[in-house]
Amino acid sequence: MRDINCVSRDACFARAPRTPVHHVTCCLPIDGAELRARCLENGPALLLDEHARERVAQYIDELLLYNEHTNVYSKRAYTHLPFHVHDSLTLGLIIAEASAKGSAVLDLGSGSGLPSVLIAAVNPSMPVYAIESKSRKTRFLSRVAASLPLPNYLPLTCNVHEFARSSYFDADFVTAKAFKPLDEVVPIAEVCLRKRALLHVPVSEIQVRHLALAESQLYRRGKYIYYRQEVKASRGTSKRTAVRIK
Repeated sequence: MRDINCVSRDACFARAPRTPVHHVTCCLPIDGAELRARCLENGPALLLDEHARERVAQYIDELLLYNEHTNVYSKRAYTHLPFHVHDSLTLGLIIAEASAKGSAVLDLGSGSGLPSVLIAAVNPSMPVYAIESKSRKTRFLSRVAASLPLPNYLPLTCNVHEFARSSYFDADFVTAKAFKPLDEVVPIAEVCLRKRALLHVPVSEIQVRHLALAESQLYRRGKYIYYRQEVKASRGTSKRTAVRIK
C-alpha cells in the first residue's frame, strides 16, 4: 500500500527524529501543539511517509479546534489521545498489510474518527465507511474528509440496526473501537455485510482477562491488542442496497 515506509516494527516504537510537518499552531487550543507532537514523534507514526503523517497531523488539529465549540471528544481525555491515535494507526497498518486490491473497511460507531479517519489516512485509496448515530460527530467527520482530503472516506449518520434493514456494505474488514460490548459487536457486524470480513476490535489487557479471551483470538502489535475474528454475513442482500463511494 502507498504511504507506508519499510521501517522495522521494533524501530517504530522507539523515539526517532520526526518528519517535518508544517502547521499554523497559533490557533490551536492550549497544549494542542504538544499533543500533536506526542502523537507524531514516536510509535507507529514513524512507519508513515510524509504525506500520511501530514494527514494525521491535520486530523489532530481539526479535532482539537472543532472540539473547542462542539464536543466530539472529551477534553478530560486529551492525555490519552496519543495512545488512541497510535492504536488507530497500528490498526490502519495491520489492515494495509492484510488488504488486497479492492478491499474496503467498515467502522462501527466511529465517534470522533478513531480509528476510521486514521485508517483512511494510512490507506487513502481504500474505501472506508464510518457509521455513527450522532450527527454532531458525523458533521465533524465530513469536515475532516473534505479538508484532509479523504475522498474514499464516507461518514454515515444512522442507527446501525435501522441501516441494516435496507442496506449493506461490501467490506473486507470491520473495526469497532469503544462501540459496544464484544458479544454485541459480532452480530451487528454480520447483519451489515454482504459476505465474510475480518473483524478487529481494540481491547486492553484488562478486557482480555475479564473476558477470558484466548491468545488465539488476539492479534498483538507492540503494546496494542486487537480481538480478531472472521465474521460472516447473516442476512441476505437481494432486498437491500449496497452502499458504495461514487
